[in-house]
Amino acid sequence: MKVRLMILSLIAILCAVLGVIAVKVKTRVATKAAVAAEGQAREANANVKVAPTIVAPEPGPRTEMLHVGGTLRPEAEVDLAFKMPGRVVELPVKKGDSVQVGDLMARIDQRDVEAQAEQVRAGMAAAKAQEVMATDALRRSKNLVEAGAATEQQVVMAGGQAHLTAASIAQVEAQGKVVDLLKQETRLLAPISGVVVRAPSAPGFFAAPGTPYFRIERLTTLKFTANVADRDASRLKTGVTLELETDSGVKATATIDMLIPSADPMTRRVPLEASVPNPDGKLIAGSYLEGAVRVDAPANVAIPATALLTGDTAAVLVVEGGKLVRRPITLLRTEKDRLLVTAGLALTDLLVANPGASWRDGDVLPANTVLPKVSVPSARDPSPTN
Repeated sequence: MKVRLMILSLIAILCAVLGVIAVKVKTRVATKAAVAAEGQAREANANVKVAPTIVAPEPGPRTEMLHVGGTLRPEAEVDLAFKMPGRVVELPVKKGDSVQVGDLMARIDQRDVEAQAEQVRAGMAAAKAQEVMATDALRRSKNLVEAGAATEQQVVMAGGQAHLTAASIAQVEAQGKVVDLLKQETRLLAPISGVVVRAPSAPGFFAAPGTPYFRIERLTTLKFTANVADRDASRLKTGVTLELETDSGVKATATIDMLIPSADPMTRRVPLEASVPNPDGKLIAGSYLEGAVRVDAPANVAIPATALLTGDTAAVLVVEGGKLVRRPITLLRTEKDRLLVTAGLALTDLLVANPGASWRDGDVLPANTVLPKVSVPSARDPSPTN
């Protein structure tokens, strides 16, 4: 009887243990099944892409600011030098002085010229005396011929002497003009009104002919000189106003008065000059500054900057027949978070706003992709697809 009870107890314990084991196995199997189902669901979700954001290009700006960098130059500038050598004995101006046309800049010692002038005066007196004698000799020869006391040959000789004397007088007069010119060359006069920007510090030095000791610049009006790209020169013309601003914040206006229609073959740039009033002298000649003018912009459309694909050439993904196609574009410039495109897109195109690494050339759009409505552009809308 006792043995039988022990066997029944062992059987009960074994059944309980087997039940617990069965529950644990069933739970583990259920857990593995759930995990596997979740993994499959995740894998399935991973293979399903979120529909991309599709946008249409917008009309780009019709005008833009063209920026031109250039240098301010004096309206007129001249270097002054003596034509003849000599020691400078008078120097009434110094660097920084304002001068007017005809003002004396410097004078060299003219005693040598005065000596030459004395020689000319003495030569003229001698020539005049010879003229009187030659005229009298000719008159007397003619009278003697009429009286039969002289020959025609004597008259001819007397006439020749009179002509020789007249030639001597003309020669002396020419020498006198040369001396007068030399006297003028001893004085250096200002040919323009302006500011003396270079001058000797003191008189007494020996001036060599042709050496520029003085420089005068007219600064009440300045010239803005620049070189613009040939593609930009076609959008400018004479009479257009440039807005200038220096690094220190001084603003001014300039009027284009010269635009040479010939580009440098090396740089492909076109020379430009503009007049800049400077009555108060706030603008400094020789300084570099920026100019800006509003001009017509090339036909363009605007797209999000994020639409640009990575690569060596600019391109975007456009929608064609339910697929995405890589299309090259030509960029004008970046404007904040937009790209301005001059070729490759039209206002009627649709493109992926942010392809990133998810979307590539040839991908099929998901069925739930939202395509925006596009309107047919008017005649004034840009369509830079060419």
